[in-house]
Amino acid sequence: MDDHRVMRQDDNGNRFLVATGLGRAEAEALAAEFEARGHKQLYWVEAVGPRAPQPDAEVRYVVGGALVHRGRVLAARRSAPPETAGYWEFPGGKAEPGETQAQALERELAEELGVRARALHPLPGGWPVRPGLELRIWAAELLSGEPRPLADHSEVRWLGAGELDDVEWLAHDREVLPHVAALLADG
Repeated sequence: MDDHRVMRQDDNGNRFLVATGLGRAEAEALAAEFEARGHKQLYWVEAVGPRAPQPDAEVRYVVGGALVHRGRVLAARRSAPPETAGYWEFPGGKAEPGETQAQALERELAEELGVRARALHPLPGGWPVRPGLELRIWAAELLSGEPRPLADHSEVRWLGAGELDDVEWLAHDREVLPHVAALLADG
């Protein structure tokens, strides 16, 4: 029965959902895999019971940008925090209160990469980062500037459709790759 989840706690005591909707054996194997990779955080498996919906819970968003330019998409290699350092992502960050997802993405790309970009539309999917915080990936276009890693990244790289598997993506970003490949094929 798919009633288990894998949880993680970082060095600061923050708890994160890694995966849910798993059978017990699958969840235990996933937790063991992360521990075997040398991650320093604590991983554990929890049984998940029925949950009542929480319609009044406010959800904040983290937005990532599939920044497209000349038939390629920009990937950024994380330098922090330690649990994500070395993995690649679509850069972005948290939306501030009162800020739309599109506004947040455009601001974050300017802050993190020093570029001016336009958020176009969200790609399918949304992923819980932690309770009350959800990741959304948006298609975006580069308007001006040359991307460079200014904050939380050590490297940036433009990738064509055939190069999307050349880097080791964060799990959530990897899930959106088929949609990004379609963007590149259409562009």
